[in-house]
Amino acid sequence: MNFIKKTQMMFKRTGTDKTIYACTIFLALFGIVMIGDASVGMSASEGSNFATKNLLKQCLFVIVGLGFMFLFARAYKTRRISETLMLVTYGVCILMMLTCIMWTINNSHAWIKIGPFTIQPVEFMKLTLIILLSYIFGVLPDQIRISPRLSKEKRNKLIWRKAVVCVFFPAFLVVFAFLICWKVQKDMGSGLILFVMATCLFFATPSQYYRPFKIIGLIGVLFLVLIFILFHNFFLKSHQMARISSWLNPLKDIYGTNYQIINGFVGYTNGGLIGRGFGNSIMKFGYIPEAQSDFISSIIVEELGLVGFAAFFIPYSIIIYRLFRYAFAIKDSREKLTLIGIASYFFVHLMVNVGGVSGLIPMTGVPLLLISAGGTSTLVALIGIGIAQAIIAKYNREKKQEAIEKSL
Repeated sequence: MNFIKKTQMMFKRTGTDKTIYACTIFLALFGIVMIGDASVGMSASEGSNFATKNLLKQCLFVIVGLGFMFLFARAYKTRRISETLMLVTYGVCILMMLTCIMWTINNSHAWIKIGPFTIQPVEFMKLTLIILLSYIFGVLPDQIRISPRLSKEKRNKLIWRKAVVCVFFPAFLVVFAFLICWKVQKDMGSGLILFVMATCLFFATPSQYYRPFKIIGLIGVLFLVLIFILFHNFFLKSHQMARISSWLNPLKDIYGTNYQIINGFVGYTNGGLIGRGFGNSIMKFGYIPEAQSDFISSIIVEELGLVGFAAFFIPYSIIIYRLFRYAFAIKDSREKLTLIGIASYFFVHLMVNVGGVSGLIPMTGVPLLLISAGGTSTLVALIGIGIAQAIIAKYNREKKQEAIEKSL
């Protein structure tokens, strides 16, 4: 009874968005159920307790993640997060990502193995970059002011210093993290997500200082895309080229490199409107390896049909929409960018995962947040929601206070 009362007070006192909470908790619980269901197909090859272990692991990370979500929603204060703390956190994430080279899982060095658990440091890096770049893009341009009274020499020095701190330094942070993902961890998918999120934050910044840099940045991004297309053989490894080939010609090698992609399609087409029924998937029995992970949406659609797809797509869309809505309403640049970053984090993962499984884009091995098996991604996603709720609660309290003052 006390726990229920405390939970109710948590919702009432903080001014957080109950709809976002409801959608997040629903997705986490839905994910637990579907992970247990999808893991059953691997029990024959991995052992009879494989599904139980996956289910318990996900339950543990969801419980811990929900605890952190409520903690951050109550305790997170944007002004308390100093530049030093963010840079130290970035450095720790980089060191953890470099440490991953000691373990090889699924042909990449993206995980740290600790007993029965694996940790994916790049997931922490995603949230760290959002908070760090929100500070740089939202705060620093206004802190470094260039007075017209200064001499030309001093003014030029300040102009260069501001460009280094506000433009070149964040670009270095993003490129460095991307290169570690690509070259060290062999995980280009996560590296591209870091790059896309950073690009979204850069172009979303309201600071007028970045206006000329946005034009240069847009030209630069288009140039990089052109270079990548022309010289993709240099940038991509053989297995990455195979994924693109599978995407362009999915029916070319259905029993080889395209086996998983084709069976993912079959899972989608088997579902129809209401699916084959919960637990009745055929594809999870060895046809889709690691069905509880990146391809879990295929199992959901096969068993629950378009209704099952809507069951996770609609709550996702609601979370993303409400985060963007609050972001556009909030005036503080740093908090605005943090919400945009977290909304982009969920949006990019949703589009890349569903797009990859359905064949709209090449498969990159990106999890479906809160639903795919993956403790680190689940934990970070819930922490991200907690941080967003802290910012939303602050905005709602200020809005309520303004309404009270106007009524007096």
